[in-house]
Amino acid sequence: MRTSKARRGGAVRAALAVAALAGPVLMGAGPAGAEPADGTRLLIEAPGRYYMYESGEGPDDGALFLLRLNLAGAPEGTDPLAEDVVLTIDTSDLADKAEVKVAGDFCDRRGAVFTCEYSSIDGRTSVQPFYVRGAAGATPGAGGTIRYTATSANLPTAHAETEALVGGPKLAERRHPARTDVRPGSTIELTPAVANHGHLPADRGIGIKLYGAEGVRVAREHSNCHYQAWSDTVAYCTFDTPVAPGEAYEVSAPLSFGVSEALMYGEVRYSGWALGSGDPWEYERPEDYGETGAGAPLTLRPVRDTGFEEFGGHLDLTTSQHADYQAVTDTLRGGVGETVPLVLGARNAGPGSMDLSGRSGHGAGTYEVTPPEGTTVTSIPFPGEDDDWACSPAKKGAEKYVCRIDERFEAGAEETLRFNVRIDEKVEGAQGRIEVLDRDDYPARDTDRENDSAVIPVRITGAGSGDGGSGPGASGGGSAGSATGGTGSGPGSGPESSGAGGLMASTGARGVLPVAATAAAVLLAGGAAVLVGRRRRAEQPEDH
Repeated sequence: MRTSKARRGGAVRAALAVAALAGPVLMGAGPAGAEPADGTRLLIEAPGRYYMYESGEGPDDGALFLLRLNLAGAPEGTDPLAEDVVLTIDTSDLADKAEVKVAGDFCDRRGAVFTCEYSSIDGRTSVQPFYVRGAAGATPGAGGTIRYTATSANLPTAHAETEALVGGPKLAERRHPARTDVRPGSTIELTPAVANHGHLPADRGIGIKLYGAEGVRVAREHSNCHYQAWSDTVAYCTFDTPVAPGEAYEVSAPLSFGVSEALMYGEVRYSGWALGSGDPWEYERPEDYGETGAGAPLTLRPVRDTGFEEFGGHLDLTTSQHADYQAVTDTLRGGVGETVPLVLGARNAGPGSMDLSGRSGHGAGTYEVTPPEGTTVTSIPFPGEDDDWACSPAKKGAEKYVCRIDERFEAGAEETLRFNVRIDEKVEGAQGRIEVLDRDDYPARDTDRENDSAVIPVRITGAGSGDGGSGPGASGGGSAGSATGGTGSGPGSGPESSGAGGLMASTGARGVLPVAATAAAVLLAGGAAVLVGRRRRAEQPEDH
Protein backbone atom coordinates (compact mmCIF):
# COMPACT_ATOMS: atom_id res chain seq x y z
CA MET A 1 0.00 0.00 0.00
CA ARG A 2 1.04 3.59 -0.55
CA THR A 3 1.06 6.43 1.91
CA SER A 4 -0.28 9.86 0.96
CA LYS A 5 1.13 12.89 2.73
CA ALA A 6 -1.03 15.65 1.20
CA ARG A 7 -0.86 18.85 3.22
CA ARG A 8 -3.91 19.41 5.35
CA GLY A 9 -3.97 23.13 6.27
CA GLY A 10 -7.14 25.15 6.84
CA ALA A 11 -10.32 24.07 8.58
CA VAL A 12 -12.52 21.68 6.61
CA ARG A 13 -15.52 23.63 7.90
CA ALA A 14 -14.44 26.46 5.59
CA ALA A 15 -14.26 23.97 2.73
CA LEU A 16 -17.84 22.90 3.32
CA ALA A 17 -18.97 26.54 3.42
CA VAL A 18 -17.83 27.11 -0.16
CA ALA A 19 -18.19 23.55 -1.49
CA ALA A 20 -21.00 24.59 -3.81
CA LEU A 21 -18.42 26.22 -6.06
CA ALA A 22 -16.99 22.86 -7.10
CA GLY A 23 -20.00 20.60 -6.56
CA PRO A 24 -21.23 18.91 -3.39
CA VAL A 25 -19.04 16.92 -1.05
CA LEU A 26 -20.95 13.67 -0.53
CA MET A 27 -20.34 11.30 2.36
CA GLY A 28 -22.04 8.69 4.49
CA ALA A 29 -21.46 6.34 7.38
CA GLY A 30 -21.35 2.58 6.96
CA PRO A 31 -20.64 -0.41 9.13
CA ALA A 32 -16.85 -0.48 8.66
CA GLY A 33 -14.74 1.26 11.32
CA ALA A 34 -15.79 2.81 14.60
CA GLU A 35 -16.77 6.42 15.24
CA PRO A 36 -13.63 8.02 16.73
CA ALA A 37 -13.96 9.89 20.00
CA ASP A 38 -12.83 13.17 18.44
CA GLY A 39 -15.40 13.06 15.60
CA THR A 40 -12.92 12.68 12.73
CA ARG A 41 -14.51 11.29 9.59
CA LEU A 42 -13.44 10.36 6.07
CA LEU A 43 -14.69 12.44 3.13
CA ILE A 44 -15.01 11.76 -0.58
CA GLU A 45 -14.89 15.06 -2.47
CA ALA A 46 -16.40 14.40 -5.91
CA PRO A 47 -18.42 16.52 -8.34
CA GLY A 48 -22.16 16.10 -8.09
CA ARG A 49 -22.31 16.27 -11.87
CA TYR A 50 -19.57 15.65 -14.43
CA TYR A 51 -19.75 16.46 -18.14
CA MET A 52 -17.76 14.18 -20.42
CA TYR A 53 -16.29 15.05 -23.79
CA GLU A 54 -18.36 13.75 -26.66
CA SER A 55 -16.78 11.05 -28.82
CA GLY A 56 -14.05 12.55 -30.98
CA GLU A 57 -13.65 15.64 -28.80
CA GLY A 58 -10.81 16.55 -26.47
CA PRO A 59 -7.63 14.51 -25.92
CA ASP A 60 -7.35 11.08 -27.54
CA ASP A 61 -7.91 9.28 -24.23
CA GLY A 62 -10.51 11.70 -22.92
CA ALA A 63 -10.27 13.87 -19.80
CA LEU A 64 -8.35 12.78 -16.70
CA PHE A 65 -10.99 12.31 -14.00
CA LEU A 66 -10.25 13.85 -10.59
CA LEU A 67 -11.71 13.31 -7.13
CA ARG A 68 -10.22 13.67 -3.66
CA LEU A 69 -10.17 12.00 -0.29
CA ASN A 70 -10.09 14.19 2.80
CA LEU A 71 -10.66 14.24 6.55
CA ALA A 72 -13.13 16.34 8.54
CA GLY A 73 -14.34 16.78 12.09
CA ALA A 74 -10.97 16.68 13.84
CA PRO A 75 -10.47 19.24 16.64
CA GLU A 76 -8.21 22.16 15.86
CA GLY A 77 -4.56 21.47 16.64
CA THR A 78 -4.81 17.70 16.16
CA ASP A 79 -3.28 15.57 13.43
CA PRO A 80 -6.00 13.18 12.22
CA LEU A 81 -5.08 10.05 10.33
CA ALA A 82 -7.13 7.53 8.36
CA GLU A 83 -5.45 4.13 8.34
CA ASP A 84 -5.59 1.39 5.68
CA VAL A 85 -7.86 3.33 3.35
CA VAL A 86 -9.45 1.50 0.40
CA LEU A 87 -11.36 3.51 -2.21
CA THR A 88 -13.55 1.67 -4.75
CA ILE A 89 -14.98 3.41 -7.80
CA ASP A 90 -17.78 1.68 -9.71
CA THR A 91 -18.27 2.88 -13.31
CA SER A 92 -20.48 0.00 -14.46
CA ASP A 93 -23.45 2.35 -14.99
CA LEU A 94 -21.51 4.00 -17.85
CA ALA A 95 -21.42 0.85 -19.98
CA ASP A 96 -22.06 1.67 -23.67
CA LYS A 97 -22.21 5.37 -22.81
CA ALA A 98 -18.60 6.19 -22.06
CA GLU A 99 -15.04 5.05 -22.77
CA VAL A 100 -13.14 4.59 -19.49
CA LYS A 101 -9.37 3.97 -19.63
CA VAL A 102 -7.14 3.34 -16.63
CA ALA A 103 -4.68 6.16 -15.82
CA GLY A 104 -1.27 5.08 -14.53
CA ASP A 105 -0.74 2.21 -12.11
CA PHE A 106 -1.90 3.69 -8.83
CA CYS A 107 -5.37 2.12 -8.88
CA ASP A 108 -6.19 -1.48 -9.87
CA ARG A 109 -9.01 -2.20 -12.31
CA ARG A 110 -11.26 -5.22 -12.53
CA GLY A 111 -13.94 -4.78 -15.15
CA ALA A 112 -15.73 -1.52 -14.41
CA VAL A 113 -14.50 -1.25 -10.80
CA PHE A 114 -11.33 0.61 -9.75
CA THR A 115 -9.64 0.00 -6.38
CA CYS A 116 -7.16 2.48 -4.88
CA GLU A 117 -5.34 1.66 -1.62
CA TYR A 118 -3.49 3.88 0.87
CA SER A 119 -1.69 2.82 4.03
CA SER A 120 -2.84 6.15 5.50
CA ILE A 121 -4.02 9.63 4.57
CA ASP A 122 -3.63 12.71 6.75
CA GLY A 123 -5.39 15.33 4.62
CA ARG A 124 -6.62 16.24 1.16
CA THR A 125 -5.42 13.61 -1.32
CA SER A 126 -5.97 13.69 -5.08
CA VAL A 127 -7.13 10.57 -6.92
CA GLN A 128 -6.95 10.42 -10.73
CA PRO A 129 -7.99 6.86 -11.55
CA PHE A 130 -9.02 6.98 -15.23
CA TYR A 131 -9.59 8.88 -18.45
CA VAL A 132 -13.19 9.19 -19.61
CA ARG A 133 -15.19 10.50 -22.57
CA GLY A 134 -18.43 9.66 -24.34
CA ALA A 135 -18.63 6.44 -26.32
CA ALA A 136 -19.10 6.45 -30.07
CA GLY A 137 -22.80 6.91 -30.84
CA ALA A 138 -23.70 8.23 -27.37
CA THR A 139 -25.96 11.26 -27.66
CA PRO A 140 -25.51 14.42 -25.59
CA GLY A 141 -27.17 13.96 -22.22
CA ALA A 142 -26.65 10.20 -22.07
CA GLY A 143 -24.80 8.95 -19.03
CA GLY A 144 -25.01 7.23 -15.68
CA THR A 145 -23.85 7.28 -12.08
CA ILE A 146 -20.29 6.77 -10.79
CA ARG A 147 -20.39 5.36 -7.23
CA TYR A 148 -17.64 5.62 -4.62
CA THR A 149 -17.01 3.83 -1.34
CA ALA A 150 -14.06 4.58 0.97
CA THR A 151 -13.29 2.35 3.94
CA SER A 152 -10.74 2.81 6.71
CA ALA A 153 -9.49 0.68 9.61
CA ASN A 154 -10.24 3.40 12.14
CA LEU A 155 -12.92 5.66 10.62
CA PRO A 156 -16.50 5.17 9.35
CA THR A 157 -17.09 4.26 5.72
CA ALA A 158 -17.84 7.12 3.30
CA HIS A 159 -20.03 7.01 0.17
CA ALA A 160 -20.51 9.43 -2.72
CA GLU A 161 -21.94 9.57 -6.25
CA THR A 162 -21.36 11.53 -9.44
CA GLU A 163 -23.84 11.96 -12.26
CA ALA A 164 -21.73 11.68 -15.45
CA LEU A 165 -23.26 12.99 -18.68
CA VAL A 166 -22.02 13.03 -22.27
CA GLY A 167 -21.61 16.52 -23.66
CA GLY A 168 -22.75 19.41 -21.53
CA PRO A 169 -22.51 23.17 -21.48
CA LYS A 170 -19.39 24.58 -23.14
CA LEU A 171 -18.66 28.00 -21.80
CA ALA A 172 -16.83 30.57 -23.92
CA GLU A 173 -15.63 33.95 -22.71
CA ARG A 174 -15.77 37.40 -24.27
CA ARG A 175 -12.71 38.68 -26.15
CA HIS A 176 -11.26 41.94 -24.81
CA PRO A 177 -8.97 44.34 -26.73
CA ALA A 178 -5.60 45.07 -25.12
CA ARG A 179 -5.21 48.28 -23.11
CA THR A 180 -2.03 50.27 -23.58
CA ASP A 181 -3.05 53.42 -21.71
CA VAL A 182 -2.95 52.20 -18.10
CA ARG A 183 -1.43 54.49 -15.47
CA PRO A 184 0.73 52.87 -12.78
CA GLY A 185 -1.12 52.85 -9.47
CA SER A 186 -4.53 53.27 -11.09
CA THR A 187 -7.68 51.13 -10.96
CA ILE A 188 -9.08 49.49 -14.09
CA GLU A 189 -12.47 47.90 -14.71
CA LEU A 190 -13.46 44.77 -16.63
CA THR A 191 -16.91 43.34 -17.34
CA PRO A 192 -16.68 39.54 -17.76
CA ALA A 193 -19.17 37.81 -20.04
CA VAL A 194 -19.82 34.12 -20.75
CA ALA A 195 -21.74 32.27 -23.49
CA ASN A 196 -22.87 28.63 -23.65
CA HIS A 197 -21.80 26.99 -26.93
CA GLY A 198 -22.57 23.45 -25.79
CA HIS A 199 -25.51 21.06 -26.24
CA LEU A 200 -26.77 21.08 -22.63
CA PRO A 201 -27.76 23.92 -20.30
CA ALA A 202 -25.81 25.04 -17.26
CA ASP A 203 -29.04 24.54 -15.36
CA ARG A 204 -27.61 25.20 -11.88
CA GLY A 205 -25.96 28.46 -12.86
CA ILE A 206 -22.35 29.31 -13.56
CA GLY A 207 -19.20 30.38 -11.76
CA ILE A 208 -16.49 32.75 -12.95
CA LYS A 209 -12.90 32.53 -11.75
CA LEU A 210 -11.00 35.84 -11.90
CA TYR A 211 -7.22 36.05 -11.86
CA GLY A 212 -4.92 39.06 -11.82
CA ALA A 213 -1.27 38.54 -12.68
CA GLU A 214 1.45 39.76 -10.31
CA GLY A 215 0.86 43.47 -9.72
CA VAL A 216 -2.88 43.36 -10.56
CA ARG A 217 -5.16 43.07 -7.51
CA VAL A 218 -8.77 41.85 -7.53
CA ALA A 219 -11.01 44.23 -5.55
CA ARG A 220 -13.01 42.60 -2.71
CA GLU A 221 -16.42 44.08 -3.50
CA HIS A 222 -19.21 41.51 -3.86
CA SER A 223 -20.93 39.12 -1.48
CA ASN A 224 -21.22 36.32 -4.06
CA CYS A 225 -17.46 36.32 -4.68
CA HIS A 226 -14.97 34.35 -2.56
CA TYR A 227 -11.48 35.59 -1.78
CA GLN A 228 -8.32 34.49 0.01
CA ALA A 229 -7.54 36.17 3.31
CA TRP A 230 -3.90 36.77 2.39
CA SER A 231 -3.95 37.41 -1.36
CA ASP A 232 -5.83 39.65 -3.79
CA THR A 233 -4.91 37.91 -7.04
CA VAL A 234 -7.80 35.40 -7.39
CA ALA A 235 -11.56 35.45 -6.79
CA TYR A 236 -14.37 32.95 -7.44
CA CYS A 237 -17.84 34.40 -8.13
CA THR A 238 -21.03 32.35 -8.47
CA PHE A 239 -24.37 33.05 -10.16
CA ASP A 240 -27.55 30.96 -9.89
CA THR A 241 -28.86 32.05 -13.31
CA PRO A 242 -29.24 29.05 -15.69
CA VAL A 243 -27.49 29.52 -19.04
CA ALA A 244 -29.09 27.61 -21.93
CA PRO A 245 -27.28 26.64 -25.16
CA GLY A 246 -26.86 29.72 -27.38
CA GLU A 247 -27.37 32.18 -24.52
CA ALA A 248 -24.80 34.73 -23.35
CA TYR A 249 -24.61 36.83 -20.18
CA GLU A 250 -22.37 39.50 -18.73
CA VAL A 251 -22.01 40.46 -15.07
CA SER A 252 -24.23 43.32 -13.94
CA ALA A 253 -21.39 45.67 -12.96
CA PRO A 254 -17.74 46.01 -13.91
CA LEU A 255 -15.18 44.38 -11.64
CA SER A 256 -12.32 46.50 -10.35
CA PHE A 257 -8.62 45.66 -10.39
CA GLY A 258 -5.86 47.70 -8.77
CA VAL A 259 -2.64 48.17 -10.72
CA SER A 260 0.61 48.44 -8.78
CA GLU A 261 3.01 51.37 -9.21
CA ALA A 262 5.75 49.04 -10.48
CA LEU A 263 3.67 47.20 -13.11
CA MET A 264 4.89 47.50 -16.69
CA TYR A 265 3.06 44.62 -18.39
CA GLY A 266 0.23 42.64 -16.83
CA GLU A 267 -3.01 40.81 -17.51
CA VAL A 268 -6.39 39.89 -16.13
CA ARG A 269 -7.89 36.50 -16.96
CA TYR A 270 -11.23 34.88 -16.21
CA SER A 271 -12.95 31.60 -17.05
CA GLY A 272 -16.40 30.17 -16.53
CA TRP A 273 -17.67 26.80 -15.38
CA ALA A 274 -21.07 25.21 -14.83
CA LEU A 275 -21.98 25.04 -11.14
CA GLY A 276 -22.25 21.57 -9.69
CA SER A 277 -19.85 20.13 -12.27
CA GLY A 278 -16.14 19.73 -12.76
CA ASP A 279 -13.51 21.24 -10.53
CA PRO A 280 -12.53 24.89 -11.04
CA TRP A 281 -9.98 24.76 -8.22
CA GLU A 282 -7.32 22.79 -10.08
CA TYR A 283 -4.60 22.60 -7.42
CA GLU A 284 -6.09 25.25 -5.15
CA ARG A 285 -8.13 24.51 -2.05
CA PRO A 286 -11.70 25.77 -1.60
CA GLU A 287 -11.14 26.23 2.13
CA ASP A 288 -8.55 28.91 1.36
CA TYR A 289 -11.30 31.12 -0.10
CA GLY A 290 -13.42 31.60 3.01
CA GLU A 291 -13.85 35.39 2.74
CA THR A 292 -16.62 37.13 0.79
CA GLY A 293 -17.05 40.73 -0.27
CA ALA A 294 -19.17 43.16 1.75
CA GLY A 295 -20.95 44.73 -1.22
CA ALA A 296 -24.14 43.76 -3.03
CA PRO A 297 -24.01 40.52 -5.03
CA LEU A 298 -23.34 40.62 -8.73
CA THR A 299 -26.02 39.32 -11.08
CA LEU A 300 -26.08 38.36 -14.76
CA ARG A 301 -27.78 40.21 -17.60
CA PRO A 302 -28.32 38.83 -21.12
CA VAL A 303 -26.23 40.03 -24.07
CA ARG A 304 -25.86 38.98 -27.72
CA ASP A 305 -23.78 35.89 -28.37
CA THR A 306 -21.10 37.65 -30.43
CA GLY A 307 -17.39 38.07 -29.76
CA PHE A 308 -17.04 34.97 -27.58
CA GLU A 309 -14.42 32.23 -27.87
CA GLU A 310 -12.96 29.44 -25.80
CA PHE A 311 -10.34 30.86 -23.40
CA GLY A 312 -11.29 34.34 -24.58
CA GLY A 313 -11.45 35.88 -21.11
CA HIS A 314 -8.17 37.77 -21.24
CA LEU A 315 -7.25 41.45 -20.92
CA ASP A 316 -3.67 42.43 -21.71
CA LEU A 317 -2.34 45.54 -19.94
CA THR A 318 0.55 47.89 -20.72
CA THR A 319 1.36 50.79 -18.41
CA SER A 320 3.56 53.86 -18.90
CA GLN A 321 6.02 52.65 -16.24
CA HIS A 322 9.69 52.21 -17.18
CA ALA A 323 12.73 50.37 -15.84
CA ASP A 324 16.38 51.36 -15.75
CA TYR A 325 18.42 48.40 -17.00
CA GLN A 326 22.08 48.65 -15.98
CA ALA A 327 25.17 46.68 -16.92
CA VAL A 328 26.98 44.99 -14.03
CA THR A 329 30.68 44.74 -14.80
CA ASP A 330 33.84 43.39 -13.17
CA THR A 331 37.61 43.74 -13.53
CA LEU A 332 39.51 40.87 -15.13
CA ARG A 333 42.53 40.47 -12.87
CA GLY A 334 45.21 37.76 -13.06
CA GLY A 335 48.38 36.54 -14.65
CA VAL A 336 49.02 35.19 -18.12
CA GLY A 337 48.11 31.49 -18.21
CA GLU A 338 45.62 31.74 -15.36
CA THR A 339 41.87 31.04 -15.62
CA VAL A 340 40.03 33.54 -13.44
CA PRO A 341 36.36 34.23 -12.65
CA LEU A 342 34.63 37.30 -14.02
CA VAL A 343 31.17 38.18 -12.70
CA LEU A 344 28.97 39.99 -15.22
CA GLY A 345 25.26 40.60 -15.63
CA ALA A 346 22.37 43.04 -15.49
CA ARG A 347 20.53 45.03 -12.85
CA ASN A 348 17.01 46.44 -12.86
CA ALA A 349 17.23 49.73 -10.96
CA GLY A 350 13.46 50.26 -11.36
CA PRO A 351 11.10 51.82 -10.72
CA GLY A 352 9.29 49.36 -12.99
CA SER A 353 9.25 45.58 -12.57
CA MET A 354 9.30 43.30 -15.60
CA ASP A 355 7.26 40.10 -15.43
CA LEU A 356 6.79 38.34 -18.76
CA SER A 357 6.01 34.91 -17.33
CA GLY A 358 3.68 32.95 -19.60
CA ARG A 359 4.09 35.30 -22.55
CA SER A 360 5.52 34.42 -25.94
CA GLY A 361 9.25 34.74 -26.40
CA HIS A 362 11.91 34.19 -23.77
CA GLY A 363 13.38 36.32 -21.06
CA ALA A 364 13.01 39.96 -20.04
CA GLY A 365 15.96 40.91 -22.23
CA THR A 366 19.56 39.86 -22.83
CA TYR A 367 23.06 41.07 -22.19
CA GLU A 368 25.96 40.71 -24.63
CA VAL A 369 29.50 40.15 -23.46
CA THR A 370 32.56 40.79 -25.64
CA PRO A 371 35.61 39.26 -23.91
CA PRO A 372 38.84 41.32 -23.83
CA GLU A 373 41.41 40.71 -26.54
CA GLY A 374 44.01 38.14 -25.51
CA THR A 375 41.54 36.08 -23.41
CA THR A 376 39.38 32.97 -23.91
CA VAL A 377 36.07 32.26 -22.13
CA THR A 378 36.34 28.59 -21.12
CA SER A 379 32.87 28.20 -19.53
CA ILE A 380 29.84 30.10 -18.23
CA PRO A 381 28.22 27.58 -15.85
CA PHE A 382 24.63 27.55 -14.68
CA PRO A 383 24.85 28.06 -10.89
CA GLY A 384 24.61 24.73 -9.08
CA GLU A 385 24.30 22.68 -12.28
CA ASP A 386 26.59 20.55 -14.41
CA ASP A 387 25.95 22.48 -17.62
CA ASP A 388 28.96 24.68 -18.44
CA TRP A 389 27.14 27.02 -20.79
CA ALA A 390 24.45 29.37 -19.52
CA CYS A 391 24.94 31.67 -22.52
CA SER A 392 25.29 31.15 -26.25
CA PRO A 393 27.22 30.07 -28.18
CA ALA A 394 28.03 27.06 -26.00
CA LYS A 395 31.69 26.90 -26.90
CA LYS A 396 35.06 28.25 -25.87
CA GLY A 397 36.69 31.21 -27.52
CA ALA A 398 33.69 32.94 -29.10
CA GLU A 399 34.04 36.62 -29.94
CA LYS A 400 30.75 37.46 -28.24
CA TYR A 401 28.27 35.75 -25.84
CA VAL A 402 24.54 36.41 -25.40
CA CYS A 403 22.97 35.70 -21.99
CA ARG A 404 19.24 35.76 -21.31
CA ILE A 405 17.69 37.60 -18.37
CA ASP A 406 14.95 35.73 -16.52
CA GLU A 407 11.30 36.45 -17.41
CA ARG A 408 10.77 37.98 -13.96
CA PHE A 409 13.15 40.89 -13.49
CA GLU A 410 11.79 42.94 -10.63
CA ALA A 411 12.90 46.39 -9.58
CA GLY A 412 16.04 46.04 -7.46
CA ALA A 413 16.90 42.61 -8.86
CA GLU A 414 20.33 41.75 -10.22
CA GLU A 415 21.26 38.74 -12.34
CA THR A 416 24.90 37.75 -12.74
CA LEU A 417 26.86 34.80 -14.07
CA ARG A 418 30.43 33.71 -13.52
CA PHE A 419 32.48 33.75 -16.71
CA ASN A 420 35.62 31.61 -16.41
CA VAL A 421 38.23 33.44 -18.49
CA ARG A 422 41.70 32.24 -19.42
CA ILE A 423 44.30 34.99 -19.87
CA ASP A 424 46.25 33.88 -22.94
CA GLU A 425 48.48 36.91 -23.42
CA LYS A 426 48.95 40.48 -22.31
CA VAL A 427 47.53 42.91 -24.85
CA GLU A 428 48.17 46.58 -24.15
CA GLY A 429 44.95 48.56 -23.86
CA ALA A 430 42.74 45.47 -24.02
CA GLN A 431 39.29 45.71 -22.47
CA GLY A 432 36.03 43.86 -22.89
CA ARG A 433 32.49 45.13 -23.02
CA ILE A 434 29.04 44.26 -21.70
CA GLU A 435 25.78 45.68 -23.02
CA VAL A 436 22.22 45.10 -21.78
CA LEU A 437 19.49 44.89 -24.43
CA ASP A 438 15.76 44.87 -23.71
CA ARG A 439 13.14 43.25 -25.93
CA ASP A 440 11.63 45.07 -28.87
CA ASP A 441 8.16 43.60 -28.20
CA TYR A 442 8.24 44.33 -24.44
CA PRO A 443 10.67 47.25 -24.09
CA ALA A 444 11.85 48.51 -20.71
CA ARG A 445 11.42 52.10 -21.98
CA ASP A 446 14.75 52.86 -20.32
CA THR A 447 15.29 56.61 -19.93
CA ASP A 448 18.98 56.32 -18.98
CA ARG A 449 20.88 54.60 -21.80
CA GLU A 450 24.31 55.63 -20.55
CA ASN A 451 24.49 52.85 -17.96
CA ASP A 452 23.21 50.09 -20.26
CA SER A 453 26.75 49.29 -21.35
CA ALA A 454 30.12 49.23 -19.61
CA VAL A 455 33.73 48.29 -20.28
CA ILE A 456 35.43 45.26 -18.70
CA PRO A 457 38.83 46.49 -17.47
CA VAL A 458 41.87 44.18 -17.59
CA ARG A 459 44.63 44.14 -14.96
CA ILE A 460 47.46 41.73 -15.76
CA THR A 461 49.40 40.83 -12.61
CA GLY A 462 52.80 39.09 -12.42
CA ALA A 463 54.20 36.73 -15.02
CA GLY A 464 51.44 34.13 -14.62
CA SER A 465 51.72 30.50 -13.65
CA GLY A 466 51.37 29.21 -17.19
CA ASP A 467 49.53 26.07 -16.04
CA GLY A 468 45.99 27.20 -16.85
CA GLY A 469 44.89 26.96 -13.22
CA SER A 470 43.79 29.63 -10.80
CA GLY A 471 46.52 31.60 -9.10
CA PRO A 472 46.92 34.69 -6.92
CA GLY A 473 44.51 37.44 -7.94
CA ALA A 474 42.13 35.00 -9.67
CA SER A 475 39.23 35.78 -7.35
CA GLY A 476 38.72 39.30 -8.70
CA GLY A 477 38.89 40.83 -5.26
CA GLY A 478 38.07 37.67 -3.33
CA SER A 479 34.33 37.46 -4.04
CA ALA A 480 33.86 36.71 -7.72
CA GLY A 481 33.80 32.96 -7.21
CA SER A 482 30.77 33.21 -4.97
CA ALA A 483 28.40 34.51 -7.64
CA THR A 484 25.13 32.62 -7.73
CA GLY A 485 23.67 33.83 -11.02
CA GLY A 486 20.44 34.71 -9.28
CA THR A 487 19.08 37.86 -7.76
CA GLY A 488 21.79 39.79 -5.95
CA SER A 489 21.69 42.24 -3.11
CA GLY A 490 21.44 45.35 -5.25
CA PRO A 491 23.88 48.01 -6.36
CA GLY A 492 27.49 47.40 -5.53
CA SER A 493 27.08 43.68 -4.86
CA GLY A 494 29.27 42.54 -7.77
CA PRO A 495 32.90 41.73 -6.96
CA GLU A 496 35.56 44.29 -7.88
CA SER A 497 32.88 46.40 -9.56
CA SER A 498 34.22 49.55 -11.12
CA GLY A 499 32.53 52.89 -10.59
CA ALA A 500 29.59 53.74 -8.36
CA GLY A 501 27.32 50.77 -7.75
CA GLY A 502 29.54 48.46 -9.80
CA LEU A 503 28.89 50.29 -13.09
CA MET A 504 31.34 51.58 -15.70
CA ALA A 505 30.46 54.63 -17.73
CA SER A 506 29.16 53.90 -21.19
CA THR A 507 31.00 55.14 -24.25
CA GLY A 508 27.75 56.04 -25.92
CA ALA A 509 23.98 55.64 -25.81
CA ARG A 510 22.13 53.03 -27.81
CA GLY A 511 18.60 52.43 -28.98
CA VAL A 512 16.37 49.45 -28.20
CA LEU A 513 17.63 46.56 -30.30
CA PRO A 514 15.38 43.65 -31.27
CA VAL A 515 16.49 40.27 -30.02
CA ALA A 516 16.52 39.05 -33.63
CA ALA A 517 19.01 41.77 -34.60
CA THR A 518 21.11 40.90 -31.56
CA ALA A 519 21.23 37.27 -32.63
CA ALA A 520 22.28 38.30 -36.13
CA ALA A 521 25.13 40.35 -34.69
CA VAL A 522 26.33 37.33 -32.76
CA LEU A 523 26.22 35.21 -35.91
CA LEU A 524 28.30 37.78 -37.81
CA ALA A 525 30.83 37.71 -34.98
CA GLY A 526 31.30 33.98 -35.49
CA GLY A 527 29.02 32.64 -32.73
CA ALA A 528 25.82 30.62 -32.95
CA ALA A 529 22.81 32.79 -32.18
CA VAL A 530 20.64 30.26 -30.37
CA LEU A 531 19.83 31.61 -26.90
CA VAL A 532 20.27 29.19 -24.05
CA GLY A 533 17.54 29.71 -21.46
CA ARG A 534 17.70 29.26 -17.76
CA ARG A 535 16.31 25.94 -16.73
CA ARG A 536 13.16 25.80 -14.72
CA ARG A 537 12.02 23.02 -12.50
CA ALA A 538 8.28 22.45 -12.62
CA GLU A 539 6.55 23.15 -9.33
CA GLN A 540 4.83 20.19 -7.79
CA PRO A 541 1.15 20.60 -6.95
CA GLU A 542 0.31 20.53 -3.28
CA ASP A 543 -1.98 17.52 -3.73
CA HIS A 544 -0.31 14.14 -4.17
